[in-house]
Formats: sequence, structure tokens, C-alpha cells
Amino acid sequence: MAGLPGSGKSTIAKGLAESLEALLLSVDPIEAAMWESGLSRSETGITAYSVARAMAAENLKLGRTVVIDAVNPVEAARNMWRTLSAECRVPLIFIEALCADEAVHQSRIEARIRNITGMSEVRWDRVVERRQEYEPWTQTRLQLDTSKEAASELIQTALAYLESAHS
Repeated sequence: MAGLPGSGKSTIAKGLAESLEALLLSVDPIEAAMWESGLSRSETGITAYSVARAMAAENLKLGRTVVIDAVNPVEAARNMWRTLSAECRVPLIFIEALCADEAVHQSRIEARIRNITGMSEVRWDRVVERRQEYEPWTQTRLQLDTSKEAASELIQTALAYLESAHS
């Protein structure tokens, strides 16, 4: 899963993990735990992705399906998942959540309470900054506009996409 904060990616990731009986690895709680352990915020960005990657690798080697919940804003992060996929000889399917209606997106951010211990909620101005940092995609992905359909419908769309990708 990929997408800006508040785009709906975590909701879809959780729904997919439940439907697929897959392991869900979310980068934000990993990063928050690192902060609680005393690491500085400047040390944890890519490191949290590396921890998620290591955990995913161990589970993929056991034959488990893994759903990664992360912003994945840059090609370096996305390429890390491509490399893992190749190393473990498993398919990789990117799904990007986006909220095309900016007013809806902003209202979600302003109302959001995730309750991740040690991690404050992101503010709208930071989401706007992150959007500017978001690199264009070079790989095919399923894009889901979470401002147009209910999460349950989008999860079904994603499951159908995953099924067709495995056919």
C-alpha cells in the first residue's frame, strides 16, 4: 500500500490483510516504537522501512502473504519492495490510495485520531509538503480514489485486482 497520510491507505491495508489472512506491517507504529526507544526522528525514516522489510522477508520466506502499509513516496522506497519481491521470488503488487477531493482529504487529516503511542497526528500543512516530495511512479499500480467510494467497495476492488494479477 502506498499513498499520502490521510489518503485511506491504512484502512484499505487493514481490510486487505483481514480478507487475505495476511500479515500487516505498518511503518508508522514501527517508527513510533523507535522514537520511544530513544532514537531521534532524523534516524528513523528509512530505518523503519528497513525494519518492515526485514520482518516482511522473514514472513515471505515462510510462505505468508504480507501487506505493507507505508507512504512509499519515493522510488528508493518502492525499489526496496521490488528488490525484496525478487529476492523472495514472490509477486509484488502496488496499490496506491489517493484522495482526489482535497477538501475531503484535509477534513480527514484534521479529524484523524490514530492513537499510535508516541506519534502525533500529522497536520495538513505537512501533507501538502509531502505531496510536493512525492515522486512520480515508474511501475504499474492500482490507484484507488478514496474520496469517491466506501472503503468496503475499494477493498473489494483491490481484492479483484489482486486475483486478476495472479491469474
